[in-house]
Amino acid sequence: MKQLILISLLFIFSLPAVGQINIDTCQSKAKANYPLIKEYELIAKSTEYTLSNANKAYLPHISITGIGGYIIGGLPTVSGPGQLGNEPSKFQLIGIGQINQTIWDGGATRSQKDIAKASAEVEKASVDVSLYSIQERVNQIYFGILLIDAQLKQLEILTENLNLNLKKVKLSKENGLAYQTDVDEVKAEVLNVEQKKIEFYYTRKGYVEMLSLLIGEKLNDYVKLETPLISNSAENMNNNRPELNLYANQLKLAEAQSSMNKVNNMPKIGLLGAGILLEPGIAFGASDFNSLAVVGLSASWNTDGIFRSSNNKNLDKIRMEKITNQQETFLFNNKLELNQASSAIEKQKAIITKDDEIIRLKTAIKKGYLTKYDAGMCSMNDVINAVNKESEALSNRDLHNIQLLMSLYDHKTINGN
Repeated sequence: MKQLILISLLFIFSLPAVGQINIDTCQSKAKANYPLIKEYELIAKSTEYTLSNANKAYLPHISITGIGGYIIGGLPTVSGPGQLGNEPSKFQLIGIGQINQTIWDGGATRSQKDIAKASAEVEKASVDVSLYSIQERVNQIYFGILLIDAQLKQLEILTENLNLNLKKVKLSKENGLAYQTDVDEVKAEVLNVEQKKIEFYYTRKGYVEMLSLLIGEKLNDYVKLETPLISNSAENMNNNRPELNLYANQLKLAEAQSSMNKVNNMPKIGLLGAGILLEPGIAFGASDFNSLAVVGLSASWNTDGIFRSSNNKNLDKIRMEKITNQQETFLFNNKLELNQASSAIEKQKAIITKDDEIIRLKTAIKKGYLTKYDAGMCSMNDVINAVNKESEALSNRDLHNIQLLMSLYDHKTINGN
């Protein structure tokens, strides 16, 4: 059964890659799949309704009031000379209608629209910040899979070398130049390598499943990921982090809100129409008074805001200073992260410069041990160790290259590019 499992896994690893995907596609799909993406549409609809409400400020405002009741004390009557006044009805109905048409509201409508637009931009920028974290998660999983692929590639090369040695030692045993223990040592090492392949395979499978969940698309377990192409230089990049756009929009919103202080201190001018209906009317001698209509200009001025104007200005100033302080704090921390990422890049570059020389030496050592084994001057265990050391050196080179690429991408992501 164990042999059947190993043969099946070997067949799986020998299969060609099914499908291919790159990191940019993964990031785009992950953002589109994230539930928060729906916020953009909701913000747009909310802003549309808010602006529509603000535009209706200049529509006529109509109010109608009706009052009906029993007059306890009665209403006075006026009669002409020699005439008796009629006793007014104890039941009275009073109707009051009023219509107001705003001519100038001191800029309130314009300020409300500016605040609505600025608020929408702040909300969208906040969504951008939240979605940007998805990019970092995609990077971690994507490069994790690439690291596993690099390890599996070297394990395949190691398996080939061990199988060649296994054939060689079997032939030597048949000719009486080697022992069964030599054959068993190589077989045991082949099984160790196959065991590592199994571990890497299931780890990769879990990473692919996580990537599938992020992008909202089922990926085949053997999907091939393209290695990203990126410049080895991380310098001269503009900082395009979405947080900076958020702070800029928050300042615009604070400025729009501060404009309301001035608007609240301005008078409001409009047209006024009012009518009064009395039923039954009030008798004034030979005539009755039962209706009245008034048309003219209206002006109102609330001076309460004038006394608070100074404090409100100071509060607006403090609000803007807080936003600026948050921006400076973010840039400070961001700079620390960029310096750390730059140090990681330089470290990886320095390590990689030694990899080729190490590989050259480990390969020469392995060949030397193979020659010694043929001459009976060392054991098969020494040969296996030398083969493993060479494989480790090759694996480290691939690992360091992927780590450098990952560090470059981290720097790019931290800088918002």
